[in-house]
Amino acid sequence: MFTPEQIETKLDRILLKVQKPGRYVGGELNSVIKDWDSVAIRAALIFPDIYDIGVSNVGLKILYDQINQRDDALAERAYAPWTDMEALMREHGIPLYALESKRPLSGFDLIGFSLPYETLYTNTLNVLDLAGIPLRADKRDATHPIIIAGGHSTMNPEPMHAFIDAFVIGEGEEVIHDIINVIKRFTFNVQRSTLNREALLLELARIPGVYVPHYYQPHYMDDGTIERMESLAEGIANPVVKRLVAKLPPPPTKFIVPNIEVVHNRASVEIMRGCTRGCRFCHAGMITRPVRERSVEEVVAAAREAIQSTGFEELALLSLSSSDYTNIMELVTAIGEEFKDKKLTVSLPSLRIESVSVDLMDKLRDRRGTGFTLAPEAATERMRRIINKFIPDEDIINTTREIYRRGWTT
Repeated sequence: MFTPEQIETKLDRILLKVQKPGRYVGGELNSVIKDWDSVAIRAALIFPDIYDIGVSNVGLKILYDQINQRDDALAERAYAPWTDMEALMREHGIPLYALESKRPLSGFDLIGFSLPYETLYTNTLNVLDLAGIPLRADKRDATHPIIIAGGHSTMNPEPMHAFIDAFVIGEGEEVIHDIINVIKRFTFNVQRSTLNREALLLELARIPGVYVPHYYQPHYMDDGTIERMESLAEGIANPVVKRLVAKLPPPPTKFIVPNIEVVHNRASVEIMRGCTRGCRFCHAGMITRPVRERSVEEVVAAAREAIQSTGFEELALLSLSSSDYTNIMELVTAIGEEFKDKKLTVSLPSLRIESVSVDLMDKLRDRRGTGFTLAPEAATERMRRIINKFIPDEDIINTTREIYRRGWTT
């Protein structure tokens, strides 16, 4: 296995040959570097897309914060390299590594993939291959890390069942600690080569919200759909029920500040999770129910700390339906007051066309970004009724007129 020093030496020879070397060097503000030998469990968190997209992923930020708050564990990050870097890594025999320590991914105890959408499936397999880890779960042994995956697309885990050791179904803030505690119990004072991987996977399968494909057998109907799932061990859930966090924990605020321009170069605070609208096309709105809100005071405090710790010039208040937040006017007023002396752009995505109020637009007047976005979702009233997002044409036109009348030009 390569040492960090060996990987850094090889990187010195190739980084000037690729686009955006800053994707591959780490060292960003607020990245967490812990002593490798002082912790029991080492986790690598991976967003299997390029750095420019992955570094902004909210799910990864949450898990990175949760794990690194523990004294007995560390979390580092890795992303999929762009094609120029991948070609050079394969040519020079450089395994995929974590940005913080430059250690190869194969040396970690746990590798966690964030899979919010299905187009990342093939990237996930490529990442495993670049790391020198067998693609198929049944080909891994005690010397390999445990591979887990979570995120919205894993609510249907079957397309990736052959490649992932364990899936987290639902929300990760609490279950990630359960997983680390189990792995710690199995690896304590045990050499990797003598680890009982089978017993460890069975113990993971007993955690609520964790699906381990090894211990389930699907039975199919004639048309190829699943008729039922048979559990192959005692004491595991069937069906596996998604994990929910009853009360949202404090949001992360020490965001990693990238050294290069990325897609969403901003601080973000999740103001609420879930949605009650039930639009038929919206996967996230269905699987993140019920709605849970953070208080205005908690959001403002988190925003203040996030801006202080990062220096970002844009703040995004995140939710699936911002205008459905109970105290949205109070929140926008408080944010405006908190940052009145700073040149801070505040974005409030996912406002509903039918509930965008004149007062809310006035509150955002001094903090608007480049434009105002409306998403009717379908071209006709009939189609909008079908997808359960009915907005009359008249409302769209009237809202647009009001936006222009009040000073938005884009």
